[in-house]
Amino acid sequence: MKTLLLICAETEARVSDQFVDTLIETKVANQVEAIAFGDLETRVQASVGVDEIVIFPGLIALPNSVREDLLRRIQAMSDACPEVGIHLANPLGSDPRLIEMVRDRMAAALKGIQDAPILIVEGAGDSRSLGFDDLAKLPDQIPDVSTLVPDRQGQGVWVRAVLGEVENADAVFYADDERFSATVDLGLVRERGLFIYGMEGSPLPVSYGGPLRLMIPGYDDRCANVKGVVRVEILLR
Repeated sequence: MKTLLLICAETEARVSDQFVDTLIETKVANQVEAIAFGDLETRVQASVGVDEIVIFPGLIALPNSVREDLLRRIQAMSDACPEVGIHLANPLGSDPRLIEMVRDRMAAALKGIQDAPILIVEGAGDSRSLGFDDLAKLPDQIPDVSTLVPDRQGQGVWVRAVLGEVENADAVFYADDERFSATVDLGLVRERGLFIYGMEGSPLPVSYGGPLRLMIPGYDDRCANVKGVVRVEILLR
């Protein structure tokens, strides 16, 4: 199946060349082109050897009047070319991941997140804060956590490099809003747990469970796999 992705805006010049080039490089479709809304019919009619065409509005939001007009035109083009599937994709603004990306970029810009504390460790005579650079300098690094947890991405470090050994103790992991916490035997989490803290050389985005994500591969209790960890408290039993 050959696919054609048409990135549309009021004029072709309104579509970022870098955006289009990135889509071409990542091979999201067999062909990727930027065109003006007014040129849709001409481009669709000129398509040769294409099975499916996806029209992607290169806009943050798509006004209802524009959407209705596009749907009407797509129906007319589908009637004229029934052998080709023609589909309208939602604009970027309808995807909540865009908001998460903006939030991540703002956090990095406003807080200098590379140097800001990511994790606070408290209890059992230990009280310290660690930032991204601190975590990256620890031993027991995991350059690619997908080698251990296939459905996860990022850079990690084994928990044993972060939390010291204390007998008869539990580790309480608090999420960023502290409305959620998970208590895990410290010995278990030191033996099998890992922290995912980075992605592509930067702090782990919120959309991936940042600033810090606890994972215990092979451990059945999913509550112990905590997203958004910001604080760990060591409690003696």
